Amino acid sequence: MDIPIRVLIIEDSQRDVALEVRALEAAGYRVTCTSVETAAEMKAALAGQAFDIVISDHSLPQFDAPGALAVLKQSGLDIPFIIISGAIGEETAVALMKAGADDYVMKDRLPRLASAVKHALKDAENQRERKLAEEKLLKSYESLKKALDDAIKTMVKIVELRDPYTAGHQQKVADLATAIAAEMKLEETRIEQLRTAALIHDIGKMYIPSDILSKPGKLADIEFNLIKTHSQYGYDIVKGMDFPGAVAQAVLQHHERIDGSGYPGGIKGEDTLLESKILVVADVIEAMASNRPYRPALGIDKALEEITRNKGKLYDAGVVDACLELFKSGRFEFKVV
Repeated sequence: MDIPIRVLIIEDSQRDVALEVRALEAAGYRVTCTSVETAAEMKAALAGQAFDIVISDHSLPQFDAPGALAVLKQSGLDIPFIIISGAIGEETAVALMKAGADDYVMKDRLPRLASAVKHALKDAENQRERKLAEEKLLKSYESLKKALDDAIKTMVKIVELRDPYTAGHQQKVADLATAIAAEMKLEETRIEQLRTAALIHDIGKMYIPSDILSKPGKLADIEFNLIKTHSQYGYDIVKGMDFPGAVAQAVLQHHERIDGSGYPGGIKGEDTLLESKILVVADVIEAMASNRPYRPALGIDKALEEITRNKGKLYDAGVVDACLELFKSGRFEFKVV
């Protein structure tokens, strides 16, 4: 075995340096060694050379192992650190390990140094491999997220092309829905799923004839019944994509009401997701506050009156309270899209 290794030794005794090098060479390492005695010398060595491992005496006249650990951390270098000591108590050893040391070796058991170095180097290699794997996974996740975000943007544009009168509706609903969810202190993952659902909640309208979507005046019953199918169509589209289940369900349920009077399932509040209940309120507020082909905008005040009047009847009470607080406190207003 002939393994090259670059070692930085923090030691004031050249005799001890020689013994440590000899112990490593006896185990088959080909040692390139630099020895230092002070913090300044250690900083200079780390800045000017590359090392595989640092071996430090526990206590020197001008320096010590805790100080050397601090210098190594400040350098930002990920190098294993082993302590050599003539007399070190268990409590001190544990404290040093917690501070970042990889191992410690007693001077009267110096032959164990090679084993300690071997394990420290292996652990460092494993950590580097894990870090690289995590970085690759993060890049992969970011790439997938970008692809998903691009797909969502495309879906939003499809809806707006089919129903230009409501351009910006889904984005505004998403803004309000996520604000309500944050006010209710939902977890970040649930808020992100809600945002996705809100951005594409009307995707099913791509199956509805555009002349019905933009028709001024009152819709005939058959036309309204056709529009009502967009929730189911939206669900059918989204469930086949790589979205979490809550996204598809929220799309399906965004016209349900807690008394069972909504569509497409006529399900009651206890059977609907909280995300759906939030999306329902955000959708109603934005729709009433904006112009529609069949009527001019009713305004925010009328929209807030609607959810207040039907709080606990059509709309979840907790969601309504959170929404009202956002508007009354001035912490939310619709952005111009």
